[in-house]
Amino acid sequence: MRAIEIAFEKNWLNIWLETDSSLVVAAFNNPTKPVAWPLRNRWQNVLFMTNHMNFFVTHIYREDNKAADLIANHGLTLSSFISWNIAPLFITDCMSSNKLGMPSFRLCSS
Repeated sequence: MRAIEIAFEKNWLNIWLETDSSLVVAAFNNPTKPVAWPLRNRWQNVLFMTNHMNFFVTHIYREDNKAADLIANHGLTLSSFISWNIAPLFITDCMSSNKLGMPSFRLCSS
């Protein structure tokens, strides 16, 4: 949800969210299904945001997106939020071998 909120704040309106969580994909594909009570208000706000974007979500196996996996594992070591305007150096090697081979930075969920 945070990735979508950031994208919306930055006026990034073309978003492709790849996730290794089939539950996340299912939630976006069936947005009327109830979510956990503590997330309900934030979830409704995120749905509003995605309705104002060119947005879609797809499932990708963790093994197929090593860059996202590295970023997620790095995030577990941090005590605060961090973002990059360009891809961080620790993922550049795997980006060239990424399934899509695209040298772009993506906000990822895991």
